[in-house]
Amino acid sequence: MELDERMKATRTKLLQAALVALPLLLGGCEAASSLRGAGLDDPKRMKSINDAYEARDNCLAANVHLADANSASAQSLAATAAASCQTQTDVLISLSNPSGDPRVAAAIQKDSSFRAMRFVLKARGQG
Repeated sequence: MELDERMKATRTKLLQAALVALPLLLGGCEAASSLRGAGLDDPKRMKSINDAYEARDNCLAANVHLADANSASAQSLAATAAASCQTQTDVLISLSNPSGDPRVAAAIQKDSSFRAMRFVLKARGQG
């Protein structure tokens, strides 16, 4: 009886793994066609997006003012740097998000804030 129960448990685990893996495998096909549909398989466009990321990150790094590092909170410095680089972030959003999906725009905005905080912490020797 014990062997039979273990075999059932193993089959159940395999079936559960298959049920998890199947949507992921099918989703991969959809993701590839979505990238193609958004033009993200175009090397020129990808270079433009990478250049926009670099410009945004360079702007964030340049706008973390070390002189203010001791007097202002990290959150305040990061918010100021992110706001100062909104033009670069907007360019990045427009290149990365041709369909205008608000979720993509929000994710890039969030990434800009996160990266700004990372630069602040790095400038303070904490990151």
